[in-house]
Amino acid sequence: MKNPTAAIRLSTGGTIRLELYPEIAPHAVTSFLYLAQRRVFDGFPIERIVPGWVVDVTYHAFQKPEACYFIPNDAKSGRYLDAVFGTVGLGGYGAPDIAGGEFFFPLADCPAITGKYPIFGKVVGGLDELRRLEQAETVPVSYPGMPDVKINTPVVPVYLEEVTVETFGVEYGEPERLHGVEKPHFWPAIWR
Repeated sequence: MKNPTAAIRLSTGGTIRLELYPEIAPHAVTSFLYLAQRRVFDGFPIERIVPGWVVDVTYHAFQKPEACYFIPNDAKSGRYLDAVFGTVGLGGYGAPDIAGGEFFFPLADCPAITGKYPIFGKVVGGLDELRRLEQAETVPVSYPGMPDVKINTPVVPVYLEEVTVETFGVEYGEPERLHGVEKPHFWPAIWR
């Protein structure tokens, strides 16, 4: 069986292509595919770039209520990939809490997040796009409620024009949502 793939077309004209690993991170892959197929990512500006560390696509659940959920943390299974340049992972807000769709790209080896956040795929095309994003001029903005967290937003917004996926005929279904997890106060008001 072939692994699912994704293509992230950017407003810069570039494309980042991914191979996803459901055998390593089944919850993360299912959630990413679910949101991509519902066009949740399309038209969203990349929110955070930290040169030498990470391109964090969003920390606001894409400002869309349908992305406001948490899933089980695949990394807690003990089977996980290292967070290094050329991979893609899902982020969250504390040890067990993995947001359903808040994905990021490490820009370097990130041992502090390896095994904490699930790495669910690798970049198979467009590494140069990540390096271009890393060089984008940014402006600091405050992270809601956490003044020590550094957020740098591109001065000229870079949008995810369209995220398409190929599952090669495999149905991945809906993500398994965790219940009873407190939502971040800066997510959209509607909570599922």
